[in-house]
This record gives sequence, structure tokens and C-alpha cells, in this order.
Amino acid sequence: MDKWDRILRKDNVVVDLQSRRKFDVLRELSAVFDNDDAIEDPKQFLADLIRREQQGSTGIGKGVAVPHAHEDSILRQILAIGISREGIDFDSADDAPVHIVALLGTPRKHQKQHMELLAELSRLLQQDQVRDDLVAAASAADVLAIFKSGG
Repeated sequence: MDKWDRILRKDNVVVDLQSRRKFDVLRELSAVFDNDDAIEDPKQFLADLIRREQQGSTGIGKGVAVPHAHEDSILRQILAIGISREGIDFDSADDAPVHIVALLGTPRKHQKQHMELLAELSRLLQQDQVRDDLVAAASAADVLAIFKSGG
């Protein structure tokens, strides 16, 4: 699907997250955007993600977390995917460890698109086969292919 092609790039996929704690994962995964012109201030972007996470866990259950920021300093929609084989304590709704982190950033002016993307990510990642395939993915190219076929 074209929307995933537009917002998810191979360079923004980490198939072997090293971090084991949620705030460390936010640092590790958001770092893929450090040199991306979509983010005016990478440190502020990370601070926005952490602030959102402190308001309530974005661990939605079934091994998935969808941390997100919706701020003026984000110039276009962006998505990063991180896979953790070991699992991360994300204070998820179901207390299960998180293996898939879908980090979303959208400009504040795109409220409707932000909500639509969150809903579509959630729907896609609720599919057992998609989650299994993502956790088994050997490369960023595999992750992109799963999004393209499953989304």
C-alpha cells in the first residue's frame, strides 16, 4: 500500500533492537531520524515521545507498542519500526513484553491523518500473522514487504 511506501523507509527499520527498557527503546529507535529533514529538532522529538509515554503506555497489547508524537516540529509523517526478539517491558495493557515497536510522528496540523494512521497501524498489527512475520523478519527489506502486503 502506497501510504506505507511514503512514510516507512528501509533506513527507519531496526530489526534487532538492543534496548530492553521502553525509554531506551524510544532513544534507540528515534535515532533513525537524527539526520532526517522531517524532524526539526531530534532532541525535542525524543522529549515529545517520552512525554507522551509518561502520560500512559503506548503498549497496546499482543507484543506491540505504538509510541507517537504529534507536534509542529515534525514536518511530514514518519514511521520507524523496531523489532525486539527478546522483548521489552513497555507497561503494556496486557503486561506482555513488546516485540514490535511502531514509532509514528506526524505534524500537528495533520490531526485527521494522525488518527487514521494510528488506527491503520493498530489494525495491521492486531493480525497474528503480521506480528509473527515481523518478529521473524531477517532484514529491513522483509519488514517493508510485510507492511506492503499486509497493509
